[in-house]
Amino acid sequence: MSDSEARHRTAAQWNPVRLGVQPAPGPDETADLPLTEYLTRPHDETLRQRLARTAATNDAAFVLLVGRSASGKTRAAYEAVAAVLPDWPVVHPADADELAAWIEASRIGPRTVLWLDEAQRYLNGAPGERAARALGRLLDQDAPLAVVGTMWPEHLRRLTENRRDSRDESPHTQALLTGRHAMITVPDTLSGDSSAVAAAAARDPRLAAAVRAAGPGNRVLQHLTGGPELVRCWDMGPDQWFTAPEHAVLTAAVEARRLGHTSAVPARLLMEAAAGFMDSTARATAGKEWFPAAISALTTPAGGPVPLIAERYARDVGDPDSYRPDDYLEQHIRRVRAHRAPPAGFWTGAAHARTADDLYALAGAAELRRRYSCAAELYKHAVEKGHSRARAVWAVLRETTDGRAAAEETAATDPLAWAALAVSRESDGDDSAAYDAYRRAAEAGDVWAWSSMARIHEEEGDPSAADDVAARAAAPGQALAWRTLGRMRAAHGPTAAKAFEQAVSVGDGWGHMGLAQVAERAGDLTEALEHATRAADAGITAAWARLVQLHWSLGDHGAAVAAATGGADAANPEGWSLLAQLRSEAADLSGAAAAHRAAAALGVGAAWRELALLADADGDNVAAEEAAAQAARIGDPEAWTALAEARAERGYGAGAARAAAEAARAGDVEAWITLARGRERAGNAGGAELAADLAADRGSAAAWAALSRMRERAGDRDGSRRAVLRADALGAFDAWTALGRVREELGDTAAAERAYIRGYQAGDTEAHAVLGALYLEQGRSHEACDAYRSAVDAGLPDAWEGLLSALAAQAPRPTSAQLVGRLRMTGLPAEG
Repeated sequence: MSDSEARHRTAAQWNPVRLGVQPAPGPDETADLPLTEYLTRPHDETLRQRLARTAATNDAAFVLLVGRSASGKTRAAYEAVAAVLPDWPVVHPADADELAAWIEASRIGPRTVLWLDEAQRYLNGAPGERAARALGRLLDQDAPLAVVGTMWPEHLRRLTENRRDSRDESPHTQALLTGRHAMITVPDTLSGDSSAVAAAAARDPRLAAAVRAAGPGNRVLQHLTGGPELVRCWDMGPDQWFTAPEHAVLTAAVEARRLGHTSAVPARLLMEAAAGFMDSTARATAGKEWFPAAISALTTPAGGPVPLIAERYARDVGDPDSYRPDDYLEQHIRRVRAHRAPPAGFWTGAAHARTADDLYALAGAAELRRRYSCAAELYKHAVEKGHSRARAVWAVLRETTDGRAAAEETAATDPLAWAALAVSRESDGDDSAAYDAYRRAAEAGDVWAWSSMARIHEEEGDPSAADDVAARAAAPGQALAWRTLGRMRAAHGPTAAKAFEQAVSVGDGWGHMGLAQVAERAGDLTEALEHATRAADAGITAAWARLVQLHWSLGDHGAAVAAATGGADAANPEGWSLLAQLRSEAADLSGAAAAHRAAAALGVGAAWRELALLADADGDNVAAEEAAAQAARIGDPEAWTALAEARAERGYGAGAARAAAEAARAGDVEAWITLARGRERAGNAGGAELAADLAADRGSAAAWAALSRMRERAGDRDGSRRAVLRADALGAFDAWTALGRVREELGDTAAAERAYIRGYQAGDTEAHAVLGALYLEQGRSHEACDAYRSAVDAGLPDAWEGLLSALAAQAPRPTSAQLVGRLRMTGLPAEG
C-alpha cells in the first residue's frame, strides 16, 4: 500500500493494533484474536459528543484522553472514531518531524482524524515544539478536523509544568495542552454497569478470565492485556522468572524512560546501563552474550505481551536498534522506583541517549537528584549534539561545582549561558557579578540583558547610569530597557514619562501604553486616551481594552462600544468582556449580557460562562443551562462547573447535581468533586459519597481524597479512614500524604507519621519530604536524613536543603559542617 493510500484509510480500514490498541490474548495464550467486546463507560459519551460536534460544524477539535496505562484510552478513541466519524480518513504520523512536515506541507485536509496515540511522543523537545506550533495553526483554521490523542497523567504534568528557568520552556506545547481543548480523564476500572460486564464475560472467555483475576478492584482492562502477570514476574526479582540480566535490562529501560528518554531506548545505552542493575555475582556469571540473550528472551512473544518491544530508528531496514518496555510494566516500575536514584552505571550509559533533547532531560534528572558530576557530563554531551539551552544550565552548574572561572569558560560566547549565570548570581545576592554577566550576555546579542542592567542601576539608586544603559540599548532600536525604567519610575510621573517617551522615540508602540498609564495616574484621562489611541494605531491590540476603560470613565459609553468593536476587528475581543464587567458594575445587567454575547460570538468561551451565571442569578434556569451548553459545545465545560458551584452555594441541590452531570459529560469531572464537598458540608454524607463515586467513574479519585480530609477536620476519624482507603484503591497515590498534613495541622503527629508512611508506600514521593521535615522537627535527625535522601533521589528540588539541614543536625561537630559544605558544592556521589 502506498503512503498516500495509507493516509486515507478510515478507522475500520486500519488494523487497530497499528493504531496502538492492545489486543487481549486467549486463555490458552493464543494471539491474533479479534478485539474483545467493547464496554462503554461515562467518558465514552463525552468523547463521542465532542467528535459529533466537530462533524456537524466547521470547528477543529483537539481531544486528549488522559489516563494510566491499560485504562482503555486508545481503545476508547478507536471505537469513538469508528462509530462517529466512520468515513473520515485517519492519519497516523510516525513522529514529531513527520507530523510537522505533513501540516506545513498542507497534507492534512479537512474532515480528517489526526491520530496521536501516546501524544507525548509528538510533543517532546525541539521537534515537539515545532510540531505543537504547526498543530496550533492547524487547529485555528476554520475547517472540520479531529485531533485525537492519548497520554499518561505524568507525561501531561511534565509537559505543562512551569520550568525553573523561564527561558527553558516549550510555549507552543504548553499552550496546546493547557488551551481550549477537551481533556477527558479515563478511569482504569470498569465500575459501571456490572450486569453488562457479566453478560459480555459470558460471551468471551478472555473477558471472563480477566474479571475473575481482577476481583473486587474492577481493574479488568489490565488483566485483559496481561499487564499484571508481567508485573508479578518482575516483582519476583532477578533470577526468578526473569534472569538477572533480563531483569536488569527491563529495569534500565524503564529508568531511562522515567528519567527523561522519550523514545525507545538505544541498545548501547541499555547494555551499559543494565550492568549497573546487576550485582557482582550476576556480572561475573552472565557470559559474553548476556545482552543479546536477554534481548532475545524479552522480545520473543510467548502468548502474552512481550516485556520489551523492539523498534528500529535507523531509516534503513535491519535489526532492531532500540527497545521500550511494555506500558503497564513500565508504569509499575516507575512507581516502585520513584524514590530511588539509579546506580552510577546508568548515568554512564545515558551518554548514549538518542537525541540532544534526551541527553538534556537525563542531565536535568541527574542534577535534580544532586548527581552533579553525572549531570555535567551529560550536559556536555547535549552541547556537543547541538542542544540550544544545555550550555546555559551547564555553566550555572559548573559555577557551583568548579567555580566562577570554569563557569565563564563554559559560557564562552553563548548569550543564553551568560544570561543564566547573571540570573543565578543575582539570586545569590552578588549584584556586581550578575551585572558583569548581563553585560557579557548583552555583548553576545541578548537584548533582554540590557533591560536587566538598567534595572540594577536603578535599584542601586543610580538613575543616570540606568539611563546611559537604556540609551545604549536603544541605539540599535531596542526600547525594552526604557520601558523597564518607565515601569520602575511609575510613582514619579515626570521621570516615568521621560523613559516612556524615549521608548516612543525609537518606534515602540508600547511606550504609548506606558504614557497612557502615567497620564491616567495623574488624573488626565484625556491625555491617557490620546496615548492609548496612538498605541492602538501602532498595532498594540491590548490598547483597545484600555480605550474601552478610558471612554467609559469619561462617560462616553458609545465610544467604549466602538473601542470594543475595534479590538474585535484587531482579533482582541477582551474589550467586550471588559465592557460586560463595567456594565455589570453599573447594575446594567441586560447591557452586560449583551456585551458577553458579543464576546461569546467572537470565541471567548468564558463569556458563555458569565452569561450562564448571570441568567442563573436572575432565576432563569433555562437560559443559564442553554448558555452553559453553548460553552461546552465550543470546548469549555467549566461553565457547567461554575453553574454547579453557584447552585450548590445557594442550596439548589437538584440543579447543582444536574449541572455537575453535564460538566462531567463535557469532560470536567471537577464539578462532581465540588458537589461532593458541598454535600459533605451540608451533612449529606451519602450524597457526598455518591458524587465521589461518580467522579471516580470518570477517572478522578480526588473527591474521595477531599472527603477524607474534610472528615478528619470534623473529627470523624473512621469516616476519614474509609474515604482515604477508597481514594487509595482508586489510584489517588497522594491521598494519604494530604491526609497526613491535615493530621499534622491538628497536632496529631503520630497519626500524621502513619499517614505519610502509607503515602510513600503508595508511591507518593512527596511523602518522603514531609516525613523528613516531621522527623527533623522532632529531633530524629538520622530518620530525617533517610527520608530526605529518598526525596532527593526522587528528584524533589526542595528536599536538598532539608537533607543538608538533617546532616548538620545529625552530628554537631566541625566535620559535620565540612561535610555539608562539601556536599553543597559537589552534590551526591554518582553511586546511589
